[in-house]
Amino acid sequence: MLLGESRKLALDTMFLLDPTSIVLALLVLTLVVFVCDLARYDLVALGVACALVLTGVLDAEQAFAGFASEAVILIACMFVFSHTFSRCGVAKLLSRAFLRGTHSGERGLVARITVLSGLLSAILSNTAVVATMIPVCNGVSRRKRISLSRILIPMAFGSLLGGLVTVIATSTNLVVNQSLRDAGVEPFGMFDFSLLGLILLGVGSLYLVGPGRKLLPHSPVGQSLSERYQVPRFVTEILVEPSSSLINRSVADVEVLRKHGVTVLGLVRAHGESPILAPGPYNRIRADDTLILQGSPEDILALSEELPLRQKPEVEAQGTRLVSDDVLLVEALIPAGSSLVDSSLKTAEFRTRSGLNVVAISKTSGVQLARLNEVELEMGDTLLLQGHLPDIERAGEERDVIMLSEIAAPRFGSKGWITVCTLAAILLVAALSHTISLGALALLGVLTLIGTKAVRADDAYRSVDWSVLALVGGMLALGRAFQQEVLTPEQTDGIAGTIGSLLQDGSLTPHVLLILLLTGTVLLTQVLNNTSTAIIMTPLALQCAEIAGLEARPFLMAVITGASLAFLSPVAHQANAMIMGPGNYKYRDFLRVGTPLTIVLSAVAALMIPIMWPFVAA
Repeated sequence: MLLGESRKLALDTMFLLDPTSIVLALLVLTLVVFVCDLARYDLVALGVACALVLTGVLDAEQAFAGFASEAVILIACMFVFSHTFSRCGVAKLLSRAFLRGTHSGERGLVARITVLSGLLSAILSNTAVVATMIPVCNGVSRRKRISLSRILIPMAFGSLLGGLVTVIATSTNLVVNQSLRDAGVEPFGMFDFSLLGLILLGVGSLYLVGPGRKLLPHSPVGQSLSERYQVPRFVTEILVEPSSSLINRSVADVEVLRKHGVTVLGLVRAHGESPILAPGPYNRIRADDTLILQGSPEDILALSEELPLRQKPEVEAQGTRLVSDDVLLVEALIPAGSSLVDSSLKTAEFRTRSGLNVVAISKTSGVQLARLNEVELEMGDTLLLQGHLPDIERAGEERDVIMLSEIAAPRFGSKGWITVCTLAAILLVAALSHTISLGALALLGVLTLIGTKAVRADDAYRSVDWSVLALVGGMLALGRAFQQEVLTPEQTDGIAGTIGSLLQDGSLTPHVLLILLLTGTVLLTQVLNNTSTAIIMTPLALQCAEIAGLEARPFLMAVITGASLAFLSPVAHQANAMIMGPGNYKYRDFLRVGTPLTIVLSAVAALMIPIMWPFVAA
């Protein structure tokens, strides 16, 4: 009763607050939830949009306009292009060609990888580039005997810097442009800040090749997957006694195995028959078979108490017991947008759908080897998979997991050429004309890909990360409310007078104001996602320019640049999170390598932005 009354009182109080207080309260609440990771970003953004309508701050048309904005259309279209590039093998072939014949050692390899990921990210999404290049980098690492941890951070950081080369490179650039349209300000053109982006990419590459390379961590080279995932600790060979109730039952039919969280990785037949690895549902257990089981010692012991099983002393977890000509052990990454995120192997029915066994799971907290079906999966987790080659190839094509080993060579055919030519045409038209809508061009490009069968319509829809679109649409509503209710002349008169006085007496210069805005954006983007940061900071940049009587472009570029410098933690950007597992990184690795890079690039940006975009129009 008291709880119900308190909720009603809180709701009534919210409705009694003035719109400015409601917007500020929602902004603070959103920041707290994002920073503390209390709920999914997309759901929070959708909740904010609904709250703005229910409290009367915005009407429904205003609050939901962001979901139909050109920014959302462009982001969705770039997801489709990124998927098609990857599916047709375009990005992987470019990566292979660019990295082939690297004879200059680790330094040259780091330089090539950083530049390549940056250039690819200028036209594809960061996450798509990272997902494509991780297997290529893994292959190069093995051939060159160079630790993978030495090249994945440069690859991820290069992809973030590549987002500053074109307007369509990241959702951050697109939502800033959308905020400018909503405010009646001319948006940026396709290549308006390409020069600055290329300069920062070059400086970042020099840092990662030079002093930054000394800060990169070293991980063991040449470790087998079994050694890295500590497989022998949790793999046991059990002999099936003639009296066992398992005899003549299929592997998939044995409920007691699932109850104890034990997986059958193989059946070794008696009398010299060929072993059956990654057995399917039709393989039946016989007397005197040796079962290769994956599970904790406690689970195996509990299982043996229910069934007459006898443990064998030797386990060949690194030899032919787990792999054969057709059965492989491979490492797979859970990427952004995977249906496995925030799910478990059991609820996702991963074994049933894929036909693959999960032998181990690597998370930021360490390697998980017991009760794997119950582990909640996150983006960036890596799975050690055992399965038949066709099943592994099929799972890789479905993109719920990304195979970190290059199982099959990419095929580049007519679909690849169609994809490349379509995207090139969009870029060319956008460069030559500032009057044609980028959203319309991108949507026409996607329709061209579907019409020419370069991508199927169903695959195009599946390739879109709808959570990103929900986040953008909801946060655009918050940005609109923030500008409409908080950044009004009535609310900012005092601030405007203070800033004006400081500018007049020289205590505050336009350059210092830009640096403050850039620094604030950089710091905020480390704890929020960069899209939300850009939406929050863009109205502030416009207001600063208006108060100071200066051009808005340099302050807007400070926001775009700052939101891209997400180097200080793995949670600052999806690209960082995706390399955590494959590179075996710790949080401190990003802080150690990223802090000097952030300082250097912020200084370069603070120097170059006023030169390229003067504070006062000529």
